[in-house]
Amino acid sequence: MVLLEDYFGVGGLLAEQLDGFVDRPQQLEMASVVSEAIAGGDNVFVEAGTGTGKTLSYLVPLFLEGKRALVATGTRMLQDQLRFQDLPLMGRLFPGRRIALLKGRSNYLCPYRLDKHLKVFAGDHGVMTTLVRLRDWAQRSRVGDLAEAGVIEDRVLPLVTSSRDNCLGTQCPRFDACPLYEARARASAADVVVVNHHLLFADLALKEDNVGTLLPEVDVVVVDEAHQVPEIARQFFDASVSSRRFTDLIEDLRAEMALLGNDDADLAHRVTRLELVQARMRDALHHHDGHFRDWFCGKGREVTDAVDFALGELLSALDHASVRSQAMAQGQRRTRQLADDFVLLTEPVALSEYVHWIDRTSQGFTIHLSPVDLASTIGHLFADASWIFCSATMSVDGSFTHIRNALGIDSAVERRFASPFDFRQQARAWLPDDLPDPGTDAHTQALVRAVQPVLNANLGRTFFLFTSYRAMHLAKELLPDAGRTLMQGAMPRHELLQKFREIERSILLATHSFWQGVDVRGAGLNCVIIDKLPFASPDEPLSRATMDAIDSAGGNGFLEYMLPRAIIDLRQGFGRLVRSESDQGLFILGDPRIHSRRYGGVIMSSLPTMEWVDGPGARCYVEQISEYSGN
Repeated sequence: MVLLEDYFGVGGLLAEQLDGFVDRPQQLEMASVVSEAIAGGDNVFVEAGTGTGKTLSYLVPLFLEGKRALVATGTRMLQDQLRFQDLPLMGRLFPGRRIALLKGRSNYLCPYRLDKHLKVFAGDHGVMTTLVRLRDWAQRSRVGDLAEAGVIEDRVLPLVTSSRDNCLGTQCPRFDACPLYEARARASAADVVVVNHHLLFADLALKEDNVGTLLPEVDVVVVDEAHQVPEIARQFFDASVSSRRFTDLIEDLRAEMALLGNDDADLAHRVTRLELVQARMRDALHHHDGHFRDWFCGKGREVTDAVDFALGELLSALDHASVRSQAMAQGQRRTRQLADDFVLLTEPVALSEYVHWIDRTSQGFTIHLSPVDLASTIGHLFADASWIFCSATMSVDGSFTHIRNALGIDSAVERRFASPFDFRQQARAWLPDDLPDPGTDAHTQALVRAVQPVLNANLGRTFFLFTSYRAMHLAKELLPDAGRTLMQGAMPRHELLQKFREIERSILLATHSFWQGVDVRGAGLNCVIIDKLPFASPDEPLSRATMDAIDSAGGNGFLEYMLPRAIIDLRQGFGRLVRSESDQGLFILGDPRIHSRRYGGVIMSSLPTMEWVDGPGARCYVEQISEYSGN
C-alpha cells in the first residue's frame, strides 16, 4: 500500500521526479491534514506560509485518495504552474487518473461568431486581418483556447467569443465543433478538473438559481489562494447590469441586421436610440461626484427612465423582427431580460439586507444590488462536498474566524503551517521616522524623501507598492528616473515584469494588482516598499453597508471586516519579498499608524517575526545584501 510518506521526504517519489526537491516537514504535515479531511468528508482551512509547497501538499493526497475533485485557483501564475509543472508531474505519478483544465467561456473561440463576423466585417481591413488570422489558427488548434492564438485586440475579442446571453447552445449550427462544449465534455469525463475562482462561483450561482451547472459533480473541492474567495464570491451572488451588456447587445443586433440586408429602418433607429441614451447615462454617472444612494430617484431618474423607454421601444420592434432568424429571436429574449434586470437595478432599494452601488470605470459602469450578509446567501453551498481552503495568508492574528464567518461555515478543521523561511535571518523591516499619517500628498512626498537613500544604496531591484493611483503617479514624478523607474500602466503587465528583470536596479511602481500573484524569483528583488496599510475606503458603498450591518448586530465593523481585509492584503504585499531559502530583503512600511493606533499590535503580530531597524540600519542592510547576492 502506497502512503503519503512514500511521496514526501529526501528519498520519496517526488524527490525522484523533481530536481532540487527540498524536504520540508510542513509539506508532509499539511498533506496529512488534507488527506484526513478528504477521507472524512470534512471542510478544512489550511494556511501554509510561503515556501511550504502547499500545491503538492493538496495534489498528492487528492490523487492518492482517488476522489473526483475540482481545484480552483485565483491567479494566472498558479494556473500556469499547475498546467505546465504540477499536473504533468501528477500524470506521471498517477497515470490512471484523468486530468482536465477548464476555463470560462470567454477563453474559447466561438466558431459560429467567427464565421458570422467574417461576413459582417468584410469591409473593415483592420478587424478582418485579425479574424482571418484566427480562422487560420482555428484550423490548426486542437482545443480552441484563445490563449494560444496570440494577442487579440479588445475590439475583436467579443466578436469571436460567446457569453451566456448570446450563446445558442445546442441550437448553434457549429455546436458539434464548439471548443467550449468540447472542453466541458472533457471535464465531465475527468477525475480532477482545474478551474479558476470565477468559474467555480459562477457555477455555484447557477446551481443556487436552479439554472443548471457548468462543472461536474465532485467529492472534493480545493480552493487555493482562498483569501480572495469572499470578495470574488460576492460578485456572483448579486444582481448587476453593466454598460458592456448594452454594448454587446447593440453590436450583435447590428451584425444580424447586416446579414439580413439592413432593410429594417425602424429597428435600426431604435437600436441607435438605445445606444444614445445608454451613452447619456454613462456620461451622467461619470460626472456625478456624490453618493449614489439616492441617485436613481433624484438626478438619475430622467436618464434611467429614458433608457427604460428605449429598451421597451426596441423590444416592441424585435417582436416583429424575431421571426426572421434564430439570432434575432435570441436578441429579443436578451432585450427582454435586460429590460427586466434594468428596472430591478434602478429602482430605489429600501431593504437593509442589500446595498445599491455603482462601479465606474473609464469604459463604462456596472450597477449592483448586493447582499450585505454574504454568509447567509452561500453558507449552505459548502455542504455537498469536502472543501479544502488553502492560502499563504488567510488567518488574522492566528485566527480563521473572519473567513469562516464571511463564508458562513460554522464547523471546519483549521491548521496553520509556518513558512520554512527564517525571516529573522532573511529579512529586516523599517518604518521611516516622522511620517505624517497617510491619505495626503504630503505623506507620499515625505515617504519618497525618506526611502531615497535606501533606493540609492540598493544594487538590487525594488517593488514600490501603493494603495492609490494618485500616490503612485506622484511618486513617479518625485523619483529621479535614470531609466530604471517603471510604472504600472505604461505597458502590458508581462512586458513590465520582463523589463523589471532586464533593467539593473529597477524600481517598479504599482498598485493593488501587483500585491499578489506576482513572483519574480531570481530577479534580484531585495526591497519591497508599501506606502500605507491597505484599508478599503470607508465611503465605498459595499464596505460601508457591511460594517453598518456588523455594528447593528452588536459587533465591530472595523475590527471584524475592514482590519482583517487590510492585514491579509498587507501580508500578500510583503510576500513578494522572500520566495526562497536564499533570498534576503528589506521591507519598508510607510504607515506610522501601526504604532499610534490600538490595532497596530494585531497587524504586527500578523507579519513574520523579523528585526525592525532605523534609517541608517536599513540603508546599511540593503547595501550588505546587495553585495552578498552579487548584484
